[in-house]
Amino acid sequence: MTMAAGSSEEQQRSLAERLNALFALTRWADAAGRQREYSTAEVAKAVTSDPSHGANLSRSYLSMLRNGSHTNPTLNILEGIAKFFDDHRPPGTPPITVQTLVAQEDPEEELLRQRLADHQVRAIAMRAGAMTPAMRRQLLKMIAVFDQDDDPGPGSGA
Repeated sequence: MTMAAGSSEEQQRSLAERLNALFALTRWADAAGRQREYSTAEVAKAVTSDPSHGANLSRSYLSMLRNGSHTNPTLNILEGIAKFFDDHRPPGTPPITVQTLVAQEDPEEELLRQRLADHQVRAIAMRAGAMTPAMRRQLLKMIAVFDQDDDPGPGSGA
């Protein structure tokens, strides 16, 4: 499978960095309610045991992908990893796909691009960019109030 355009070293770092970012982002709650990061072994075992794809992933191979010493996994491996992290991603975060793993672009950048495609959102962002930091803080406080009032009560006319 061919990676996205760029030097081989850049791609090695990119895949490893994206994998490590997914590990850091994806958490599970232990019996005491503490948020824990999945281990390399846990992810490898979950990917291998998932019958929805043909990936057979060892802990050592996943470690090599994470440290950048292996950089060209098969499509099955990428599909298995992407599915695991997509199934366990935090609510409100963009979907994790094979493209997420191999692309040079961060999923948050894609979400930002999608939202900025709306003319009104773009106009608000442009105006906010011209504000002082103090004005932006005030704007964010106002938005937080709007978020709290998102569910209009009875008699609000909405």
